[in-house]
Amino acid sequence: MKPETVINLLRGLAVLAILLVLAPFFCFVIDEREMGVVMRFGKPAREKVEPGVYYKLPFVETVRRLPKTRQFWGDSRRFLLPDLPTRDDKKIELIPWAMWQIDDAETGPTTFVQRLRTIENAEERVAQICRSAIRDVITQYDLAELVRSTNRTLTLSGDQQLLDDELAEVGESQAEQMLVELEEKSESNSKEILAGRSKILDQIKIEAQRRLASKDDQEGIGRGIRLIDIGISQIAFVDSVRIKTFDRWIAERESISARNVNEGERLKAAIINETNAEVQSIEGKGQQKASETKGQADADVIKSYAEAMNEVGEFYTFVRTLEAYEKAITKDSSLILTTDSEFFGLLKKLEPLKK
Repeated sequence: MKPETVINLLRGLAVLAILLVLAPFFCFVIDEREMGVVMRFGKPAREKVEPGVYYKLPFVETVRRLPKTRQFWGDSRRFLLPDLPTRDDKKIELIPWAMWQIDDAETGPTTFVQRLRTIENAEERVAQICRSAIRDVITQYDLAELVRSTNRTLTLSGDQQLLDDELAEVGESQAEQMLVELEEKSESNSKEILAGRSKILDQIKIEAQRRLASKDDQEGIGRGIRLIDIGISQIAFVDSVRIKTFDRWIAERESISARNVNEGERLKAAIINETNAEVQSIEGKGQQKASETKGQADADVIKSYAEAMNEVGEFYTFVRTLEAYEKAITKDSSLILTTDSEFFGLLKKLEPLKK
């Protein structure tokens, strides 16, 4: 290779290296997940929302990169909204969430940089608007409207899938707690649901979008962001109402338990009385049967005695008479008999013992 060619190659590589080093000062790259705003002396000069390579003036212009993706806010206990009164004077607390995005329409990124400057400021503005919209809308409706979407009768022992569909936006324990509160009041089941949870959330979303898109009275510009969706991840009573609700629920369950215990004791006593009556009836029938059997046996014995006496009556009388004499007369006995006594006649018939 000629020396001149080598020198030209080295010069080309040196120029390329210098260009690579100086390229960040003259151009910038925007990918598909972000937008860029070119700042000239701290003020927006132009915006780039499509991915590509763009130029800028070195040392004069800088680039503010903004996320093009959707941003999420809320759904945590630190975003809790406490002490929200409903139209029927129920104090509740809820955890909201919202999804927002920097507007990629014309002048959207520029407006964002001018009005809100940072993502943190934008998120704080979204939080303020969502909180105020939720508070203003919720106070216009009863509690039943916030947790229900249909007029069907509420039951805790019904199909669990129906409960899940009915309370998809509410925490499980808080949903059951409020279902108990609604079930305890008969008017809650009979009250007609005019709007329902879904329509209320739609109304909150429309109101928040309107407030977020409203233009400043002095400058006549918006904020450069748009609200995509808003919702409520959990609804619950405040602590004081929750405690009273559970105390009332416990008292009613204890009342039901006491009623069930009393009913059980009543059924127990009825069963025991019925059993005792049946036992007494069985014993009475057994005693009656035993008496009848014993009486029949005695009758049979008497009958047998009677038949035996009829057959050997005279001999039996004679034997019994002898036994009586044997027991009555001893060697020291003295008898005074009349001549017509049967015993005397019997003694006369006896032959004297031969010596």
